Amino acid sequence: MSNREYLNALADLFPDQSPALPTLPNDADVAGFENAAEAQQPSDVRIARFESIANLYAAGATRDGAAVQAVVGCDSWSTPTLAAACAGRFIERTGRRVFRRPLTTEEQDRFALRFAAWKASIDFEAAVRLTLTTMLQAPQFLYRPEPAPDPTGAASTLVSVEPYAMASRLAFFLWESVPDERLLEAAGNDALGTEAQVRAQAERMLDDPRARRLLWDFHRQWLGLGRILDDEHQFRTPEIDPGWTTATPAAALDESRRFVENVAMANGTLRDLLTSRRAWVNGDLARIYGVAGGADPAAWQEVELPAAERAGLLSRVAFLAGTSHRGGTSPPIRGNAIQLRLLCRLAGSPPPGADLSMPVADPDDGPKTNRMLFEDRTAAPTCQSCHRGLNGLGFGFEHYNAAGGFQSSEQGLPIDARGAIEGVDGDATFDGAVELSAALSERAQVYHCAVQQWLRYALGRAPAAEEQSLVDALAAQFYGSSGNLRTLLVEIAAAPTFRLRKIGDR
Repeated sequence: MSNREYLNALADLFPDQSPALPTLPNDADVAGFENAAEAQQPSDVRIARFESIANLYAAGATRDGAAVQAVVGCDSWSTPTLAAACAGRFIERTGRRVFRRPLTTEEQDRFALRFAAWKASIDFEAAVRLTLTTMLQAPQFLYRPEPAPDPTGAASTLVSVEPYAMASRLAFFLWESVPDERLLEAAGNDALGTEAQVRAQAERMLDDPRARRLLWDFHRQWLGLGRILDDEHQFRTPEIDPGWTTATPAAALDESRRFVENVAMANGTLRDLLTSRRAWVNGDLARIYGVAGGADPAAWQEVELPAAERAGLLSRVAFLAGTSHRGGTSPPIRGNAIQLRLLCRLAGSPPPGADLSMPVADPDDGPKTNRMLFEDRTAAPTCQSCHRGLNGLGFGFEHYNAAGGFQSSEQGLPIDARGAIEGVDGDATFDGAVELSAALSERAQVYHCAVQQWLRYALGRAPAAEEQSLVDALAAQFYGSSGNLRTLLVEIAAAPTFRLRKIGDR
């Protein structure tokens, strides 16, 4: 499990607990995503933190007699007979929830033997705590094994994912967490094997508030919005924003989260996320956006941002400040973010000896805007092979400073935010990020790129070559619906790539 999946799983398994937890090592992301299967590797530090966290949750679950009764599902264990029956019930029921499937006979027996030994040497309550601690550190909880038929001698073939493994696939995709009781019951009844059954579960799950996690986490990772929390962004030079504090980056990310969750959960579309002016702001974000804030600067309220200045995620502080430096902006960095994340285009590497520092105006040359400085820096033919595209997109954000504040002039000069999209379903010109966002929302390549990334997120790996026809079909449907997110997620869950697995000779 990724860190996010692990913490969500614990929160869902123990909804009455919220202990202060030690920090987990950062996930190793692949292509911007934290749930890549090949990156989920253990380390000594991670294993030690898992042990500490397991102890904290187990202690909370057994904090008093009433809590022990709740977790074991028994009213009394006062006699040896009652204690043995209660232990068996606890191991079976809790093991099923933690391991996301019924325990095997061997597992049941092993836990029963350990429980009996702990009860004899300490007491019943301690045995419950230690058993729960052990389950929460077990590979069956921390990893997602998927049993398959024995492929020995068989030709390569596709088979349905084992029912309980399918329940986990759905839960970790759509909720970033463990299956609920209804999913486990469906698995036990072999009711997750057909496309119709999976569709029905996916529809139900997307109505659940837990789906908000997926919608936000995907877009946070896809668009690199979490960069706003990097150390560099804890400060802004006073010339950029004297009101910026160490609390502003977290508030900016929270603002984007509220926007994504509220828009996407209301049957929203990718087009909405790129063009909507709805926003949820506190006092800090209201100041940066230049809109009226509420009486309580800590309270969040819904507003509509100025039509000439803002449209969708790309004109919000989290993206704009996260693709800047603390003292200035970089059109190539912002342009590369659009090219890489929304168009799935990888920029070339700078030539040897390229000056990657922020350009500074020569006082003898008179005032120059940021755009003019970058045009001078990247004018050489060796630079233009890449910077023509990067700058063409990045210049569209020149109206926003490194704090995401809107500006109409710089150094006493009017800002030029004209740019171009080249080679993306035909060329297009725009003036400013509002027009750029609208143009991107109409480009089929943006929807194709989004589908590639959604499928990568759902599978925990990049789509294989033989899956490109599926990507193309999903992208065409996604584009035709203006990017209806709910429909796309159901289609991914129902696709053979998600429901089936390959066994046999490769």
